[in-house]
Amino acid sequence: MNRAGAFIFAAALMTGAAGAQLAPDVSDAPIDITGDRLEVVDDVATWVGNVRAVQGESILTAEKLVADLDEDGAFRKIRAVGTVRYSNGKDAISGKVGVYDAEKRTITISEEVVVTQGEQVMTGGKLIYWVDTGRLLFTAPSGRRIRGIFYAKRSDEQS
Repeated sequence: MNRAGAFIFAAALMTGAAGAQLAPDVSDAPIDITGDRLEVVDDVATWVGNVRAVQGESILTAEKLVADLDEDGAFRKIRAVGTVRYSNGKDAISGKVGVYDAEKRTITISEEVVVTQGEQVMTGGKLIYWVDTGRLLFTAPSGRRIRGIFYAKRSDEQS
């Protein structure tokens, strides 16, 4: 995965009852990142305040975004913190913390996770997505359960 593809950590995220795609295909499109402040120390870039990362139709917002860079300047690990929201224009996922790990090839969203695809909604505590295999694990916070609300499609003939 190239730098651009690695950045939008939900770019390959698939969820939902029928495995509907939450995000568009990984893209080579440029990434536009804005925030109130950017600090770069050694190999760590930190955007703080109203962070917004846009790649094509994909938008990621957070209060803070921390990117660990490798020796070539590519993203190794990205952490988004504080009201993290990802949307591709149709579907969305939100939580309090989001992490993309390039080495493990995982995307993890945690703390009050809400996945919305049209009318379908799932809530839970932590969602892990393995980019290469498409495997998905959605777990509940202690003492709670995963919840999903799904609507069956009705054809005109069933009226």
